[in-house]
Amino acid sequence: MNTSKLRQPYFLYLLAISLAGFIIVVSGLSQIPGMSAKSSLLLIICLAVSADIFATSSTMSEQAMAIEVGTAVSMALIPLFSPQIAAISAATCSIGIWLVFSKRQNTQSQSWEQLSFNAGMLSTAMFIAGVVFIYMQQLLGAQTLLGQTVPWLAAAIVYDQINFWMLMGIIRLNQGAAIKPVSIWIEHLWALPINLIVLSVGSGSLAFAAVQLGLSGIFVFFLPILLSAYAFRLYVRHMQAHMDNLENIVAERTATLKKMMQEKDAFLAVLTHDMKSPITTIHLYANMIKEHPRILEKKPHMIDTVLRSQEALINIVNNILDLEKLKADGQVPMEKETFDYVSVAQKVIDMIRIQAEAKKIGLQLMGFDKRIFVYADRHHMERILSNLVSNAIKYTPAKGEIIITLDVRQRDNELCLQVQDSGYGIPEEELPYVFDRFRRVSSHQKLAAGTGLGLAITKALVEAHGGDVEVMSQKEQGSTFTVHLPIIQSQQRDKKEKATRNYHNQEDTESINKGVTTFISY
Repeated sequence: MNTSKLRQPYFLYLLAISLAGFIIVVSGLSQIPGMSAKSSLLLIICLAVSADIFATSSTMSEQAMAIEVGTAVSMALIPLFSPQIAAISAATCSIGIWLVFSKRQNTQSQSWEQLSFNAGMLSTAMFIAGVVFIYMQQLLGAQTLLGQTVPWLAAAIVYDQINFWMLMGIIRLNQGAAIKPVSIWIEHLWALPINLIVLSVGSGSLAFAAVQLGLSGIFVFFLPILLSAYAFRLYVRHMQAHMDNLENIVAERTATLKKMMQEKDAFLAVLTHDMKSPITTIHLYANMIKEHPRILEKKPHMIDTVLRSQEALINIVNNILDLEKLKADGQVPMEKETFDYVSVAQKVIDMIRIQAEAKKIGLQLMGFDKRIFVYADRHHMERILSNLVSNAIKYTPAKGEIIITLDVRQRDNELCLQVQDSGYGIPEEELPYVFDRFRRVSSHQKLAAGTGLGLAITKALVEAHGGDVEVMSQKEQGSTFTVHLPIIQSQQRDKKEKATRNYHNQEDTESINKGVTTFISY
């Protein structure tokens, strides 16, 4: 260490505190030979050091942390012996802590600096607290109630505050003006009452036990202190594990949030592209019709194109609205009623048929020649079929074929809705993800526009009705989406069959009696 370094305020302050502590400790050592209760002194100091080492916890956030349980034990030596002896115990505790933590530190020079400063700081603070204790006890009377209580509290306050401000001094000199001692003091002011209670009550109880009961009293009163230290150590370890777990949770949530943000960006990009195309088409054709009203006589398909573009926009908006409903509370709002599903499905097919005809795709309907009464949400049932058929049309090339089947499986008590196309198919590795939000088959993105929401919403609506949906597909060989939905209970079915007979003609009644009419519930 060179001379210029010694002249720095940081090292001057460190040397001053270390020297003051050294003088106090030497003064205390000179008193030991003339003492009669050396065994009690040695026992208390050993217990103080053991408690501090025992209570030393593992690192938290890569910073060593020690719980100075031995401080309360050391303070008990003030009335039993002298402030200098109490200072020796405090310095010895700091050495015990240093022996534990020095093995964990990479820089040995900093470790020696910490040892000298901590030993000087703790012994100096303890000595001054001891002087205050003796003065207050003489002032109030050692045999009075105030003389037996107030000095402990005064000594605890003096020790705590001197210790804190000496520590702030070395930190401020080492790290500069960025450290605000007053702000730190205010921030940690809440801990002051706890420290004072531990120091005053703990040290006072131990001193009383030593005077009244001797060595046995020291052991009896020290045991709760040791158990408290051990409990705190376990608590710190538990909190460390909890903090590590929280860090893992935060990392997972951050990764999930990042993924969701990426999905949102991708969705907005696709949404912008998908909405721009139909809007541009509608705007272009509307201007042409406005400028040339008779153009429809030569190009009547323009109206169909405008209507298809409008339908595409409506489909996108419906998907977004359904998605927001799902996000609102995680549940699908339901308005169930009993209705003939075949008539609803036929209406959906009639609305979508124009899309199939535009690509010359054939629609084959199976199972539409009977009544299938269901207890479900009418709008959701329309959306399920509409999404599946629209998806099939979108990813089926011109002159392809789509088969839509409605089947009632009495054995399994379910309605089976199946949409089979002769389209492009889905690669095997992407099949597990087709129902994920914003997920689109990579090979399909250039074939047709889409937001990646249709199938995700379809699955949510199906599951809200207690059913499930599955897909089978091979690349270039088409896809088959199958929806399974449970039927209503037999008692409800019997009641609805009876009601149906009252509203239909004889021919319908005969069909019902033959088992053609079936009741389905979700």
